[in-house]
Amino acid sequence: MAELLETWAVIVAAGSGTRLGADVPKAFVGLGGRALLARAVELFEEHDAIDRMVVVVPAGWEEPATLLADQLVAGKVAAAVTGGATRAESVALGLAELPPDADVVLVHDAARPLATPALVDRVLAALREADGAVPGLPPADTIKRVKDGVVSETLDRSSLTAVQTPQAFRGEAIRRAYGRPAGELAMATDCASLVEAAGLAVAVVEGERRNIKVTEREDLAYAHWLLELDEPA
Repeated sequence: MAELLETWAVIVAAGSGTRLGADVPKAFVGLGGRALLARAVELFEEHDAIDRMVVVVPAGWEEPATLLADQLVAGKVAAAVTGGATRAESVALGLAELPPDADVVLVHDAARPLATPALVDRVLAALREADGAVPGLPPADTIKRVKDGVVSETLDRSSLTAVQTPQAFRGEAIRRAYGRPAGELAMATDCASLVEAAGLAVAVVEGERRNIKVTEREDLAYAHWLLELDEPA
């Protein structure tokens, strides 16, 4: 890919946090003294390859998100917009805020607060040979397909990958993918599946074991423990 591309990030932070038992949306739950959203914003604010970003939050939380960005002196945050009923709808609303000629787009879940700049580097580098790139890890558990409560198949783990974010895409690829009918968008669990469905190539790079997704209370406790490992003794 050519140099000096305009690169945007969409941070998906519209989750309710119900399963965390929190009284604020998930992205505003604290981790090590900072909100999950703050950690995602800082990841891209401090990364030289990222030019601008859009944050997608629950209705009524646009102003708190903007204030958070101001407190972080996050000058790359271009907008905080209201999310949709599904993750795919939230991503689409974030993409609508980007300039139509954005060369590269990253999509990242605020619920993954421990992603590193090196991971951003890897997905961006993979776009030299592909339309999209996702970080992934081989599953540690045996995976079985189940129908009506009965195992119908044990899958070969050697061909499986557990996918994370941030995911990176050429701008034209993700715009094409999200041009699909709304019904098809609603079923997508990640951006890469839509890019794949459009017949485009998605590369997989090495993910990070620490790049966990905070969904349950146990996940938040584990993330706290991982941060404590980084603290000097």
